[in-house]
Amino acid sequence: MKTKKKKKLTLKMLLVYTILLSGAGYMLYSSFKELETTAEIRLSMEENEKESQALDARKAELEQTKENLENPDYIEYLARGKYLVTKDGEQVFKFSD
Repeated sequence: MKTKKKKKLTLKMLLVYTILLSGAGYMLYSSFKELETTAEIRLSMEENEKESQALDARKAELEQTKENLENPDYIEYLARGKYLVTKDGEQVFKFSD
């Protein structure tokens, strides 16, 4: 009689240990997945920060270009230098590099 009770108790304990071990395994798996997700998010944030800095630099460059294009002296300098626009009576000599 005692052996039947011992076997039942042993089976119940084995079932409880199996359930506890499965729960602990699932919690560990979930924790590792969360850590992986956190690492991916941090990497994405770093990439986005670098892209944001590059866009800020590009914006500053474009604002400077806009400001230059509102300056008539710069427009004249650009037209004469890059597009070889001349005033009446001027001659343009272009030298190769």
